[in-house]
Amino acid sequence: MDIDNVTQKADSPHKFNTAAKTGGIRIDYLANHSTVIPELSTLLYNEWADLYQAAGLTKQDLTTALELRCATNQLPLTLVAIATDGQLLGAGSIKLDEPGTKPGLSPWLGGIYIKEQQRGLGLGALIVTALEDKARELGVSALYLSADTAEGFYQKLGWFVLERLESHGVRNVVLMSKKLQ
Repeated sequence: MDIDNVTQKADSPHKFNTAAKTGGIRIDYLANHSTVIPELSTLLYNEWADLYQAAGLTKQDLTTALELRCATNQLPLTLVAIATDGQLLGAGSIKLDEPGTKPGLSPWLGGIYIKEQQRGLGLGALIVTALEDKARELGVSALYLSADTAEGFYQKLGWFVLERLESHGVRNVVLMSKKLQ
């Protein structure tokens, strides 16, 4: 998948219908849309504030991490879903670690976030698939993730449960993996 040119149109035969409601979307590198970093940082921090706080991370720490993920051809990196009007719809990252889970495993799919009004339309699957494709392109053979509420979503995308654990002592999560090669 050529991430630089993934655009969905309302009349597209693609299985996702997000574009029909948004007028079109583009999955692109955060590096090309760095102006959305403050908004994305706020959305992610609000979604997982308990985990960030338990890890001793502030919203500014998250903003700094997102700035470091403004890459296009190396890890870590973040992809964003952008509407044709420039509105941020969602995002996801490939990170080198996932504090509070299993040390030694890398890289991690993380920060998969879709704005509430866009959920259930296939945009999350589109972002995850684009991230998996980019990881393959970079030679990654397996990805890991931890999730607290989306286990079924990831299983439908071919992810397998490795174990269940407590992250930072505040949330029970499932540790999952997917072989890419």
